[in-house]
Amino acid sequence: MINQGPGRDQSQLLSSTLSRRSVLRGALVAGLALPSIGALAGCSADDPSSSYNGRLSMTAWEAYPDQIRSNLKAFTDVSGVNVDLTLIPNVGYVSALQTRLLGGTAIDVFYNFAYASTKYADQGWAAKLNDFEGAEDMIADMFASSRGLYQLQDGRIINAPYFSALYSLFYNKSQVKSVGGAAEPQSKDELYSLSEKLKNSGVKAPYAAYWTKQFCEEYFINYLLADGVTPFDEKGAPVFADDAKTKDVLRWWQAMYQDGLTSKGILTADPGVHVTAMAQGTSSFFELHHYFLKEIRGTKGPQSANVDIAYRSPGTAGTALQIGEVIQMGSGLEGDRARDAWRLLKSYGWKDEAGAYSTFISWAKSAALLAPYPNLFADQEFRSAFPKYYDMDKLKDGFENNSAAVSARVAPWYSTFQTNVGDRIQAMLIGEADVDATVSGLASDATTAAGA
Repeated sequence: MINQGPGRDQSQLLSSTLSRRSVLRGALVAGLALPSIGALAGCSADDPSSSYNGRLSMTAWEAYPDQIRSNLKAFTDVSGVNVDLTLIPNVGYVSALQTRLLGGTAIDVFYNFAYASTKYADQGWAAKLNDFEGAEDMIADMFASSRGLYQLQDGRIINAPYFSALYSLFYNKSQVKSVGGAAEPQSKDELYSLSEKLKNSGVKAPYAAYWTKQFCEEYFINYLLADGVTPFDEKGAPVFADDAKTKDVLRWWQAMYQDGLTSKGILTADPGVHVTAMAQGTSSFFELHHYFLKEIRGTKGPQSANVDIAYRSPGTAGTALQIGEVIQMGSGLEGDRARDAWRLLKSYGWKDEAGAYSTFISWAKSAALLAPYPNLFADQEFRSAFPKYYDMDKLKDGFENNSAAVSARVAPWYSTFQTNVGDRIQAMLIGEADVDATVSGLASDATTAAGA
């Protein structure tokens, strides 16, 4: 359900061949606002402070609509609070949502991409949640590595999780073994070497990834983290530019493309193409969010059963990027309306009225999505919702010890930086810019966007 992203809209993540995944992390796409679809009823146009009739409004993007309705029905059955749902197409979601809010439409609870959530809080379009009962407990219940996406450095709690995911490398165990690999690659050099051997053995495009302009930023951060590079400091300064390992990472990235170890269409192909390549065996490695293993296995191609997940990103540090999208509460809500909106947000993004992680269990069953709560991983229903080829203890360890959410990615300025990354990285990959100029340009872009 991806995301979640700037200059990009996470909705672009999955192709029509993978309709189940139509939500995933996007890129900040500034598209035209497309017509919305009222799944249950349209949003109320009442002012948030006006008389409350016991019905809340919720806006989401078009992914798993039946599951959203089921989650809302479960909330209504327990709370007695009805919820009118409006769905907006993924592409252009943020701009369409913003247009509605600026036009006076009252929305009590809404999906948002993490990159836009701080802006919404700063502009007064989304409520600060600190004063609601249980908000601080929600943050305390999270993995420490995740909290920076939901509580800002100034202490404001601005959203709750919709879902979380870890960047992961998928690899074909049989093919890797056939060229002498003992297991998944531990470093980028080993990944390059295995890909080269696989190419020579007849694998058409050994390494696959979603290197479209919209998603290059996620890969940039993920690749840096894997080799122990800190992308930004607490003030948002691009300290990656001061680390010599950054250029090594980009040289590896460029070599993977220019040496023909990827498909020729990797800069534009959607994830469905890569899922098919892994299932058919024309690619041996694929790097994207953890839930894509379910897609690869579910395709039931001749090589699907040989594909497994590496629980350590190839690199000297092994750290993966942690991503996820969020839900927020509308601003200016008062009295019973504010109370019920918080109940809905809490039930959807944390625990239900009975103290169970019911919404996240439903998403686990539907799409193998995760959430940033360690106690959730102890829930047997949650664990059993995942296919047996996932190691839930290793996924939990990924959150605790081997991933980073990179809080700068939800800073108000970050989307401006994000929109430039794809252009610069793709120019480097095709040889129109060298590595030194790319690092320098990215650092300048970040500094300018942050106003430093």
